[in-house]
Amino acid sequence: MTTSAQITKETAETIARFNDAFQRRDRAALAAVVHEDCLMVSAQPAPDGTAYMGKDACVAFWAELMDDASTTFEVQHVFTAGDWAAVRWRYRFGPTDAESVLGVNVSRVSGGRVIEQLGYTKTPLQVLPLPE
Repeated sequence: MTTSAQITKETAETIARFNDAFQRRDRAALAAVVHEDCLMVSAQPAPDGTAYMGKDACVAFWAELMDDASTTFEVQHVFTAGDWAAVRWRYRFGPTDAESVLGVNVSRVSGGRVIEQLGYTKTPLQVLPLPE
């Protein structure tokens, strides 16, 4: 019988492998931890992002981010419970914090592979003019 603690440990290990592969820009290592039935929903465009279904589509989306050598992905904190994980991160596209975005990925792991990942980012709010 698999315990909750064992599931949480497997989730933490899987997410660590995913993040490591992403930071090293290793497409093959990343693909190895993505489930065939993966669903990934990107943070943009607002308000709902874009859904990518299946391993090939998800890996292709992440590969585009990894291929941009001018960017970096910094993991700030990882929390796991059962088959779920929350990863707080900063994605940099320049040297200053003003040239970056903070975000969170909420991920689910199944069988040692990422099967679901939902991306959320902090972006400036648009202030709409009040009606007259």
